[in-house]
Amino acid sequence: MRLDRLFVWMGLAVLVGCGGTPPKKDPIDKKPPPKAEKKVDGIPESAVTAFTSGVESLQKTPPAYVEAAEAFEKATAAHPKYTVAWLNLAYSYERLGRYKEAAAAYRKLIEQSVTDKGVTLALGRALLLSGEAEQAITEFESVLRDKPDDLQARNNLAAAYLAKKDLKTSLRYVKEVLAVQPKNVPAIINLGLIYLAQDKLPLALLMFNKAIGFEEKNARAHNNLGLTFYKMEQVPSAVLSFEKAINFDPTMDDARLNLASIYLDYLDYPAALEQFRAVRARFPKHYQAMVGEANALYGTGDYEGAAKLYEESLDVGGDHAEVLIRVGKIYEEQMGQPKKAVAFYKRYIDLEKLPADHQLRATVKFLEQAATAPPPGDGGEAGGGETGGGEGDGADEAPGEGAAPPAEGAEGAGEPAADAAGAAAPGEGAEKPGEGAEKPAEGAEKPAEGAEKPAEGDGAS
Repeated sequence: MRLDRLFVWMGLAVLVGCGGTPPKKDPIDKKPPPKAEKKVDGIPESAVTAFTSGVESLQKTPPAYVEAAEAFEKATAAHPKYTVAWLNLAYSYERLGRYKEAAAAYRKLIEQSVTDKGVTLALGRALLLSGEAEQAITEFESVLRDKPDDLQARNNLAAAYLAKKDLKTSLRYVKEVLAVQPKNVPAIINLGLIYLAQDKLPLALLMFNKAIGFEEKNARAHNNLGLTFYKMEQVPSAVLSFEKAINFDPTMDDARLNLASIYLDYLDYPAALEQFRAVRARFPKHYQAMVGEANALYGTGDYEGAAKLYEESLDVGGDHAEVLIRVGKIYEEQMGQPKKAVAFYKRYIDLEKLPADHQLRATVKFLEQAATAPPPGDGGEAGGGETGGGEGDGADEAPGEGAAPPAEGAEGAGEPAADAAGAAAPGEGAEKPGEGAEKPAEGAEKPAEGAEKPAEGDGAS
């Protein structure tokens, strides 16, 4: 099994004026929740009403982030300079894995002269999670220019360079933090992730255990410890670590996805389904969770549900070869709908640019001929099952080379992968980039979909 294939989902816990459970160390987290006021001078009542509704949605158990985002969108539309509404909107987007939109919301705040360091860091983290590492670095460096001693910015820079697989630069920032604060947990986690990227597994294990020693309930450290155990082929220990991460932080989707991937590997489809659905309860359009849930549904024999969810995932993540071939096979082999199967096989052929003599093209030809052949006893010599299926044409073989059975884990939902494409927990006290980090993810950004393992970095000692 390849460890570098799945996804990684780094959740954000950016500060907001209300709701959520951000890490304790983020300075903005110390602000009290906004009051649900009915009248505010200079702000239209419709904006205040929408804002209040958003606050109430965030304060639900569990928080209703979709409802909250919709309410804050209405509030900012009614009053474009409603600062606290923009802040809560950015937070809600982050919790939904909509990092590009979160970054746009933070930029609105900056345009309104909100120059708080936390907002700039949150913007950088949202950019990092949406795959814009270079832009994220620009934001983190701007904080460092204003405050050269800021360790939080250095931790975020370490995470960003780790995401770029520039392990040497990442290590430099980690060392700068640890030289000042030897017990800085996010920096220790970043160092562990550097070792993990270099396949120096005993050192990675040492760092994550060290982080847990300083901060026992650090969910990200437990998740990364699980990833290390998994790479060391110590699956039971990996499972225990992922379970601890979830116990300490039920919203840690990367741990849920990694745990579910192991369940898929060991064919425990109901257990995998539970974890994938827990992620989708918060992020209904999380691509990796959608594909994973579809895999689990296939494993439980719910072929119709699996096909439907695979198709929905294509609407979210675009055409992916693994999903196209799998939904095609379901329609052909389990649901007896060759016309639908052909449609997906053709999309797969076009996407992969398969040669004219490829087996799947023969399968498509056979299915099309079978669909137009007269039924037995209608004057034809043979039923549809024999039309165009001459000996040696491969018509009865499984369509497509490399087309694994749908239950065996699809792209982004088969095996645990390195934490956020290597992007560690970026800010001080923020093991998740964004408070104020994978494909997560959520994803993750579109969550990272499986980066190749970086080359051995130098200087990581």
